[in-house]
Amino acid sequence: MSKLMVISGEASGDLHGGNVVQRLKLLRPDLEIIGTGGDNLAAAGARLFYRVEDLAVIGFSEVLKVYKHLKAVFDDLVRKLDEEKPDAVLLIDYPAFNLKFAGEAKKRGIKVIFYIAPQVWAWKKNRIHKIKALVDELIVLFPFEVDFFKKEGMKTHCFGHPLLDIAEPTLDRKDFIQKWQLSPTKKTISLLPGSRKNEIAKHLPLLCETAKQIARERDDIQFIYPLAPTVSKASVASDLNQKNPSITLIEADTYNTIAHSDLALVTSGTATLETAILKTPLIIIYKSSLVTYLIGKYMLRIKAIGLPNIIADREIVPEDPHFVSPGKIANWVNYYLTNGEAYLKIKQNLIELRSQLGEKGAYQKTAAFINTLF
Repeated sequence: MSKLMVISGEASGDLHGGNVVQRLKLLRPDLEIIGTGGDNLAAAGARLFYRVEDLAVIGFSEVLKVYKHLKAVFDDLVRKLDEEKPDAVLLIDYPAFNLKFAGEAKKRGIKVIFYIAPQVWAWKKNRIHKIKALVDELIVLFPFEVDFFKKEGMKTHCFGHPLLDIAEPTLDRKDFIQKWQLSPTKKTISLLPGSRKNEIAKHLPLLCETAKQIARERDDIQFIYPLAPTVSKASVASDLNQKNPSITLIEADTYNTIAHSDLALVTSGTATLETAILKTPLIIIYKSSLVTYLIGKYMLRIKAIGLPNIIADREIVPEDPHFVSPGKIANWVNYYLTNGEAYLKIKQNLIELRSQLGEKGAYQKTAAFINTLF
């Protein structure tokens, strides 16, 4: 029996990994899947040693705070390599952890497949030599990445972006409004503070205060908060009620929520691309620590934090990586909801961006390719 170890450290990696593994198991029912992940990988049949909640962390200073914990998890997973002896490892995004883990797999002669390439084309270009030395097969999400990595002599493959298959509404606007008892006449703004605890702790209070400020100025807007799959209603409800009880919580309906919103305030991450694919104008926010901000700006020379802007190589949606405030966000909201030309320009930019992401069917094609590798 063949065995594949999958390492996913974030909700988005669990989503994509779960969908790929589900299809891989259909092609090879006797394949044993082990590793780390969340509900999606578990549902696909993976035996998990750790969950994404055990590994999820963002920012440079944030990593330092949990270094000992992450090192203990890493060391234990290396022991699992020796105990379980997988035929291959599938590393999904989560580059700092996974590239180090790739080195351990490589030492043991285990094939290394990296799915969702580190975005070295946006920053950390010096990391590409490390990737080339450690990764046997690289699967990327964006067509332009193929040429970038192949120029470095790497085996690189692109099967389209998987979000094109799943980021679609299932209800029309009328049914969505009725389902969640929203006003059909008010403008709707989605609040997406992130999927990880430290993201939510930073951004939910900021978004709640922003909503309060906007509500004081106008009464034609309603705010909704679509919970990420990894976030329970119980974990945020009491806190939200204290900060802004007028925000409607929505569970298990993220794509309908975003698709039928007039505007979305989105923490940097996969959600920015999901929102872009759904063609909903968005404002990208990210309240980083000062240390993280300074490292990104002056050491890594990061020009943009949001995936839509990174992919387009220009600012097609507004973003603010650090000096963000409720007042500043409220001004943006008012500007885009009252300036029809600026609003439509974002819409057009998002339509063009979607056309750059390839064709549908990425999960099935990715699974079929991985099935040929071991």
